[in-house]
Amino acid sequence: MSQKDLSRPLSQVEFSVRLEEDGLRLDHFLLERISWRSRSDAQRRIARGEVWVDGVALRKSRRVWAGQTVTVMVTEGPATAPVRTEEIPLEILLEDDHLIVLNKAPGTLVHPVGRHVTDTLLNVLHLRAQTADGRFGPPPMIVHRLDQDTSGVLVLAKTESARRRLGSDFEERRVAKQYLAIVFGVPADRTGIVDAPIGPDEEAAIQIKMRIRPDGRPASTAYEVLGVHSGYALVRLYPKTGRQHQIRLHLAHLGTPIVGDRLYGMSLAADWPPPPAPEGGIDGTPMRRQALHAEALKLAHPATGVPLRLAAPCPTDFEWLLRELRAGGAWSDPGTAPPIPGSP
Repeated sequence: MSQKDLSRPLSQVEFSVRLEEDGLRLDHFLLERISWRSRSDAQRRIARGEVWVDGVALRKSRRVWAGQTVTVMVTEGPATAPVRTEEIPLEILLEDDHLIVLNKAPGTLVHPVGRHVTDTLLNVLHLRAQTADGRFGPPPMIVHRLDQDTSGVLVLAKTESARRRLGSDFEERRVAKQYLAIVFGVPADRTGIVDAPIGPDEEAAIQIKMRIRPDGRPASTAYEVLGVHSGYALVRLYPKTGRQHQIRLHLAHLGTPIVGDRLYGMSLAADWPPPPAPEGGIDGTPMRRQALHAEALKLAHPATGVPLRLAAPCPTDFEWLLRELRAGGAWSDPGTAPPIPGSP
């Protein structure tokens, strides 16, 4: 897979269609070649006429042929803007020749999107991949995603073989995922599984919003309540599938939206107002995002097959909110509750 150097912001990229890509649909070709963009983003750019094949804008279903040149407008904004590395923390949990594992900070974008063209983790990682003499070395590649405001374990591949192996493991559900969330309200059962299909919310004003719908893609999330106080709960979650916004939507579906989740929590306010905040309050405090943390992953090393358990400590805002809640009552500390079968 060819990757453009993201240590410098981009205005457009060009790809020459290889023999092995002969006959691919245009949107499938872009999905393979522009790994830092989502498929929906690529399709929107095609629809807006921002993708050309030999200088001609085509529909997403058109085929590309070996030897053709595909040009894509990749960014918006000045092409000379510097990568703002000082704004993007990089906490490395594990790194070798095949992968790099980060503890992603809350509020950090993983890859360029929209107006964010120089302030993402991939920008910093591409800058880091440059050699001492300024040449561009192989940069890490995305194999799974975390929302901008979700913190925690993020794995990236450093070789094409690792990318394919890790990507397959995530797709085939061979990776066990574990999250922590602080929610308004308390689930009726201490443990349970939410099986509720997810699909786009076509009536929403926000394009990325999803909803529970009978014709959606299957989605399953197991959960366990670790502690309760003053109408809030600390919940550990084990998503079995990886749909967009799955955990956030499934918790809202239970009637217990994540604290700070403006997309799926505020809509419940009219029918189900949240309980009063604990002493010290939540609004105006260090927790300014949804209280969701990717706590751990369990997967096989892409080169050796050795089982890895990758864990990330909670960020300071999450710990702050836990301290506020614990101050008023007893909590089970993260890590003490027995994990449900199949969890990391």
